[in-house]
Amino acid sequence: MLDTQLLRTPVIMIVDDQVSNIRILREAVHDLGDIYFAVDGESALSLAQKCLPDVVLLDIEMPGMDGFAVCQALKADPRLADVAVIFVTAHTNSAEELRALEYGGVDFLSKPLNVPVARARIKTQLALRKETQQLALARRDLEDVIHHLPAFVAYWQTDLQCVFCNDLSGRWFGFPAQKMLGQSMRKVIGESNFLAINMYLQTVLDGKLTSFDITLQRADGDVLYGQATLVARVVDDVCLGFLMLLVDITDRKVAESALFEEKERIRVTLNSIGDAVIATNQQGEVTFVNPIAESLTGWLEHDALGKPIEVVMPLRDGSDEFDLQNPIRFALNENRSVGMALNCKLKRWDGVLLDVEDSAAPIRNQTGEVTGAIVVFHDISEARAMAVKMTHLAYHDALTDLPNRMLLQDRIVQAIQQAARSQERVAMLVLDLDNFKSINDTMGHATGDHLLQQVAQRLRGACRSVDTVSRQGGDEFIMLLPEVISFEMVGDIALKVLNLIAEPFWIDERRYDLSACIGVSLYPEDSNDAEALYRHSDSAMHQAKQLGRNRFQFFSSDIEHNMRSRHLLEQHMRQALEDEVFEVFYQAKVDARQQKIVGVEALTRWRKGDFLVSPADFIPLAEETGLIVPMGKYVLQQACLDAVAWHQQGYPITISVNISAVQFREPTFLGMVTDMLAMTKIRHDLLELEITESVLAQDIYTAQDTLQTLRQLGVRVAIDDFGTGYSSLSYLKRLPLDVLKIDQSFVNEMLTSKNDTAIVEAIVKLGSTLGLELVAEGVETQEQATALLSIGCHIIQGYLYCRPIPYSEMTTLIQQGISLPTLTEP
Repeated sequence: MLDTQLLRTPVIMIVDDQVSNIRILREAVHDLGDIYFAVDGESALSLAQKCLPDVVLLDIEMPGMDGFAVCQALKADPRLADVAVIFVTAHTNSAEELRALEYGGVDFLSKPLNVPVARARIKTQLALRKETQQLALARRDLEDVIHHLPAFVAYWQTDLQCVFCNDLSGRWFGFPAQKMLGQSMRKVIGESNFLAINMYLQTVLDGKLTSFDITLQRADGDVLYGQATLVARVVDDVCLGFLMLLVDITDRKVAESALFEEKERIRVTLNSIGDAVIATNQQGEVTFVNPIAESLTGWLEHDALGKPIEVVMPLRDGSDEFDLQNPIRFALNENRSVGMALNCKLKRWDGVLLDVEDSAAPIRNQTGEVTGAIVVFHDISEARAMAVKMTHLAYHDALTDLPNRMLLQDRIVQAIQQAARSQERVAMLVLDLDNFKSINDTMGHATGDHLLQQVAQRLRGACRSVDTVSRQGGDEFIMLLPEVISFEMVGDIALKVLNLIAEPFWIDERRYDLSACIGVSLYPEDSNDAEALYRHSDSAMHQAKQLGRNRFQFFSSDIEHNMRSRHLLEQHMRQALEDEVFEVFYQAKVDARQQKIVGVEALTRWRKGDFLVSPADFIPLAEETGLIVPMGKYVLQQACLDAVAWHQQGYPITISVNISAVQFREPTFLGMVTDMLAMTKIRHDLLELEITESVLAQDIYTAQDTLQTLRQLGVRVAIDDFGTGYSSLSYLKRLPLDVLKIDQSFVNEMLTSKNDTAIVEAIVKLGSTLGLELVAEGVETQEQATALLSIGCHIIQGYLYCRPIPYSEMTTLIQQGISLPTLTEP
């Protein structure tokens, strides 16, 4: 009951026959607890039985039962007897106040009510009520604790007479607590037990605390091991009595004896096994070292005790370049068994390094708490050296020490799997020396072997760390190149290898000139698996030999042709950048409601003679080769200068510039934009940078930081081709965006495809909800524009209004305006 009352919200009951008085009192205490009210004495008593109030605000003058009668009835009910009753009346005199107190009231409030004073008094009574309940609960709890302690508790006067005892049943000495009161200690606990305690009595009577273990004889003859504590009660330096506390430690004594025997068995076992064992405490300080551990570490146990595990058992990485954390620390910190790091070495006391392995585990007490840890280890230096040697021989060519066919096969599979995930290429180069058999036949196999070893060294030097060079047997070598980014790269490596082989070889001051043919196969262009990759590169190598010596050949002639064409295109593109022949065209963005150009998009064009090269032919290559960075800078600069010119003519229109993923990831990108804003003096809010969803998908956090910086500069940001890429709602919420551009693939089919119509409507609704400007791309018909306008997309870009045109033509269009009929919203 007390527990429930302490946890519940305070309950206040207002009893008054005047509703206005109830309202005033309720407002005064509305936030102090749950409020109940009654308008007469009978209903108040009924309500009190249900809500069990903590405080009753009771009007004295009420028809029927007056306040005094109600208070008297409340106090007569055992469940309500301790309720705090505060009388409220308009008549104030000493006699009435005395009468209220006689009936059990705790306070008296006068009408008209002083709300702050009334509130303070009510809060005081609530607090007193809670404290009273807490004290009652604490007293009850203390009695429960004392009488249920698994210990004997008694208080004795200085004449050794018993004043109090908690042994209600007489379990300890056969005397129930009631019979012990007033009895002497000698009689209660027995003569033999008294003699065992007597030697400590003078210490406690001198006012000092004393504690000791004791063997007690029970009334039934059983022996009990106990721990006794005597606590003196001292007042003004005079001992008035003392408290005796006896705890049964029989089980502990038995356990200690069993534990000692168990520890002795464990000690003998650990000292006899063939593995090294070191134990530590919870702090990682050594507590035990067996003889094998002494031998491996060089530390004797008596010298190691108390020292940190890292001092006694320092571990190093197999390369001996850095220290390793001892597994003891992992076991202690993570409360689990752990193995040693691979390739782990123990540094002995004398500095010798030993290869070791095994594991560590935490030591827990019966409650599961970690009290220490133990590490078990052994020397595997010889076994590891042999295993390493055998493994190496199994996967490497004995003559050249290059990976053999088995290891190469595994790396080919891994390279293809990685390439499939990352959409990269893998190249295989099969190299065969020209006319090598004649050297073996004329100079002997020993000379041939020396030449093959030197060839292997040169091939290693021509490779990256991720590449693999393998000898398949005879004079055939294979080079596996993962992470291939271009065909040109493969051709360059093949040419480099041929040049290296063509350099003179020297054996015993004799010169040998070699040449080779190389066949190249690529995944995924002409090979789908490891077998096809080797078969095609081998076929290409034989084709190269048929064409002559000292050459390389791609398996697919189409790839080789495309590679040469791309290489030529790249050269022309670099030259075009140097000659500044790239041009910036513009396509208008029109507000269909007002038939007004509100912005333009800058587009790169490459003029070669009398015709323009399609952007689809050179933009992807520019991104692959990195030329997109200087090209993008040129476009941004020219677009800003043109926008400033239009602004000076009185046409402050927004200009949009596409930013490629390569540009966006450049560390200098933000600096370049800042410099361009300063150099061209363009109004920052007139510049709009368009990025694709793929840029966001690559690194959302870096993109968020970059876009936030652009927002701080005042530059607008648009998402181009929305709906065709990453299309995550999370980045729309998190990123500082201004514009969504609806991809033309949806606009083209929106009049004939319900799905495309639904997608466009969803994008428009989403953008409008997020407060983003919407631009529809690829609008070619007036019907499309009308449909877009009807669903809330007003900004139109496409051939309906304007094709990409040079600056001069766009200037004329801006000045003259759009000539199509003005669209109206349905």
